[in-house]
Amino acid sequence: MNRPIVAISIDTEEENWGQFDTPLKDVTTRNIHELGRVQDIFAKWGARPTYLVNYAPLVQADAVNVLGELAALESVEIGAHCHPWNTPPSTAKNRSMMSDDDRETNREKIKTVTDRLLRELGVQARVFRAGRWALSSSVTLALSDLDISIDCSLSPGINWVPCGGPDFTRAEFGPYRFAPGDPLTPASDGSMIQLPTTVGFLRGEPNWQQRLRAFLEGSQLSKLKAIGAMERLGMLQRRWLSPETSDGSTMVRLTENLLRSGSSFLQLTFHSTAVLPGMTPFVRDEHELSRFLRSLDEVLGHMSRRGVRFCTLSEASSVLFSEE
Repeated sequence: MNRPIVAISIDTEEENWGQFDTPLKDVTTRNIHELGRVQDIFAKWGARPTYLVNYAPLVQADAVNVLGELAALESVEIGAHCHPWNTPPSTAKNRSMMSDDDRETNREKIKTVTDRLLRELGVQARVFRAGRWALSSSVTLALSDLDISIDCSLSPGINWVPCGGPDFTRAEFGPYRFAPGDPLTPASDGSMIQLPTTVGFLRGEPNWQQRLRAFLEGSQLSKLKAIGAMERLGMLQRRWLSPETSDGSTMVRLTENLLRSGSSFLQLTFHSTAVLPGMTPFVRDEHELSRFLRSLDEVLGHMSRRGVRFCTLSEASSVLFSEE
């Protein structure tokens, strides 16, 4: 495989961010109607996005109509996404992190989403992402039970413990096989595949940079704001490959550094709610939406000229792991 692969994943979901106690009947999905804005950019550059859809849009007829049009496109994949707090069946405590729930609870909730995808869109989901990056063995074991073998819930290098989630500071940056009961440990004979989102550094080899950053974050040096000082000097500049948090030039720099470092797979990601201003902290008004769309167009254009191979997530999995 000579050409690096680029996948794009969109968490396709309701508005009402952070309102975990809002009844499902009261959530809104107006953002789904704005997805044409990004789909036009994907079509311009030949990108092949994967929309990871959760339960809320699948129970609203207008949103289902839009998603049905997307699902009919040859260049689009529809996968599954889950917000446990508003996905049936209801539990005694609908937590915001699936990693806090047991295997059976997660299996029932994921099945609710996948059954609804099949019923409304005629789609059998092959790829899954847990809401809020809440990857755990209870999630991947549930996926295995449902014959879903591709997960993309990993954001490498990020510690979600302060938010009640998992710690990915020592996780792999690239794709790997794993056993369902141990999702953070690569296993050459594993039955499942992890396709992490791309979080990396603007300079240097990502694994070495992450080890140094993790050391500083866990040491007394962090109290001296060592990481901030090093960032100002151009070191340890960790960024997401996402137009929500990085502008176009930054994503181009990140892409180039990762490709120079030998990365064979990149995954750009964002939330569908970003295309409706005011629904996320990332895109608060029309001005920021214009920046978001320009950044997306800039990085995809750069990637296209660079000769990358755009793939959906399941296509990427097939290419990456068929060559073993």
